[in-house]
Amino acid sequence: MANPRFSIGDEVTVRDETTLFHTRTQKFARGRTGVVVEHRPEWVIPEDEAFDRMETGRKEPFYVVRFKQTELWPGYTGQSIDTLESEFSERWLVPA
Repeated sequence: MANPRFSIGDEVTVRDETTLFHTRTQKFARGRTGVVVEHRPEWVIPEDEAFDRMETGRKEPFYVVRFKQTELWPGYTGQSIDTLESEFSERWLVPA
């Protein structure tokens, strides 16, 4: 198992990349900054898992990242403390 690049509490930005293949990285989170709140086990990245490469696919750590909803959606009218958490493979994250 690889050592996680990010620690809980680190601010990270989701890469703003396009992909021609499957990914679980939501478009609304790309380019946005949040805080790592949980480590998940190393797993096959979604881009390989989608093509049934469970044995040969690339594996890397996953993270749960918390975002303020006011940062995700311009004009958000909910409470300023509202958050959303989502999971990302390490390749989609960069230090903020």
